[in-house]
Amino acid sequence: MNPAEDCLKYLQSRNWIELAKVLSNNANAKDLAESQTFLIFENVFIDELKRHENETNDDLIVVASRIFQIHKHDNSTFTLSENALKGIARYLFDKTPNEIYAKILIDDPDAQLFLGNLKVTIQNKIDIDQLSANLNIKIGEHGNLQFDKDIFNGSPQEKELYLAAKKVLNNSIILPNTALSTIIDSKVCDILNNITANFFYKSTLDLCIVNPTTFRPELFIELDSSWHDKPKNLENDKMKDEIFQKAGLKLHRLRKKQNKEMIDIFELFIRQNYAS
Repeated sequence: MNPAEDCLKYLQSRNWIELAKVLSNNANAKDLAESQTFLIFENVFIDELKRHENETNDDLIVVASRIFQIHKHDNSTFTLSENALKGIARYLFDKTPNEIYAKILIDDPDAQLFLGNLKVTIQNKIDIDQLSANLNIKIGEHGNLQFDKDIFNGSPQEKELYLAAKKVLNNSIILPNTALSTIIDSKVCDILNNITANFFYKSTLDLCIVNPTTFRPELFIELDSSWHDKPKNLENDKMKDEIFQKAGLKLHRLRKKQNKEMIDIFELFIRQNYAS
């Protein structure tokens, strides 16, 4: 027998596994392309697909996929008639919607709707990728922009402060970059002017040590640097100092010293100012 006759025999007996083997042999492509028998195979195969269109037959899907792949392969001489190609594409699209099948089904509303939705999806991904690059924001697991950030705002000194506090006060609750409204009663705003009161709700503290039993804050630390010497930041620092003063709390300010590792400064300060 020749490959085309084998295909027809296996098709008639519905021996999908053996049929897939014949079709998977690239050496058969030329013989199949030139065989009149294979034209008969095409028509019978499409009829068989229609009979099974409402069923899930993995072996038949493999055969249909293989025929489609051989037809689409650039180096293959094997070609299907237009009707056969559309019939196989229709069957495969119904089982697993895919762009390559939908493009062949130009007169099928479902396939064209699929392509339209796919185009929108692709454009949305392009837009998200561009926005991600412009904002320097990574894309999350589900394809959306992910706006999480380093809790230390990219400041190595703030991170060092936290690690020093954690090392010395391993039983305490340590809050980095926490909102003032979390550790200070907002009633303090009643004795602040409007500008300072507004600043209260926008401001954070670099580090707060909280008692693990009472859950009340016990030590307040703010890191100073040359950034704090700018006029606008000096104004903000004055407002923060006033907030703590009016709240009856002591705000400790630290600044890096020459020839001193920041971690050493933090550890020494915490040991001197906080009794565990």
